[in-house]
Amino acid sequence: MPRIGYLYPDRQEKLSNVSDMRTLMLALDGTPYERLLARVSSGDDRNEAESANVTIDDVMLEEASRMYSIGFEGGFHLGCFFSFLKLRETEIKNITWLAELIQLNFPRNIAGWNKFISPFQYHLNDNLAK
Repeated sequence: MPRIGYLYPDRQEKLSNVSDMRTLMLALDGTPYERLLARVSSGDDRNEAESANVTIDDVMLEEASRMYSIGFEGGFHLGCFFSFLKLRETEIKNITWLAELIQLNFPRNIAGWNKFISPFQYHLNDNLAK
């Protein structure tokens, strides 16, 4: 376990004993990661899992895309180049995902069509709140 960040030293013992999603959420209670995990469907309830259909990977990819998009706001630092490369990688992953869905002739009503991640969408909710 790293010895820096939000999880050290209080959460180290709790995280070493995590065995399922529920104990992970309890271990991360009160940290910024709690907000991210609240969006993940636990899979305990089938109706919840089918309606939400959000995995921890989806949430982490969206958060990474948000952070890389914010990297462009400073404008004059080397983080812009790294952010550009990571967002381009996400774009290629999206195109590959959608191309595979088209190739396999999946119907448009399955949740897989909504799994792509759009960069620069983090300000969308800010405009709706005004």
